[in-house]
Amino acid sequence: MGMQFISRSEWGAIDSGKGLSNFRRVPVGIVVHHTTGSASSPWDRIRQHDKYHVKTRGWNSIAYNWLVSGETGEIFEGRGWKQGAATKGQNSTTTSISYIGSGDDLTEKGKEAILTVIEAMREQYGDHLWVKCHRDFGTTYCPGDGLATWIKSGMPMTDSSTSLDWDVRLEEMESLGVDFRREPLRRGSKGKNVAVLQARLNERINAQLVVDGVFGKLSESAVREFQSHYPIRVDGRVGPVTWRYLWTV
Repeated sequence: MGMQFISRSEWGAIDSGKGLSNFRRVPVGIVVHHTTGSASSPWDRIRQHDKYHVKTRGWNSIAYNWLVSGETGEIFEGRGWKQGAATKGQNSTTTSISYIGSGDDLTEKGKEAILTVIEAMREQYGDHLWVKCHRDFGTTYCPGDGLATWIKSGMPMTDSSTSLDWDVRLEEMESLGVDFRREPLRRGSKGKNVAVLQARLNERINAQLVVDGVFGKLSESAVREFQSHYPIRVDGRVGPVTWRYLWTV
């Protein structure tokens, strides 16, 4: 695992005397939260949240799997690769990331750290992982409008790419499409490739899709709309031909 992070022992996690549970099955998705409160002095903030979760709530540990600082870009191990406790009703099948402070104060360092953790999670569990917000699972403001908007738009970073970068990206995307010959992207598909598809449809036809990595009815309708503009079979599925048209035509 290539992700650099500050371990529980390094930041001083409380030993509750209670063990953390392993996942019984591979997680299916990632839920993004924010801690609220101040974002300054992240080491102090994470200790305060840990104390509240363990001493006040009586939990085994801080609820989140990983926490990131928008102030410093640091990544902190919460429950790490163990089962978390941050998203009621979803903890046995999802893992979590929390932004320290308010998601309305999202920074570029914070974005980079979140993307680093997501990449590491997908390396650990698989590219099938979708990414959603805490508010998608209950009545809550978490993780703030700023962070939620960024998540749902596909987590873009400030664009500083050159024409060479774009040529390389096109080549990578075209190569990826070959993999869809045996198993096209279609309703029910999930994960990283679906998120890339949703973001590209937003770029090409202003589909206004939530980029969450879940291929549902709206994604299928957007694919059909895109296909209708070209000499492609209009079936709502994305195989090598539709994928190539998305990136090269």
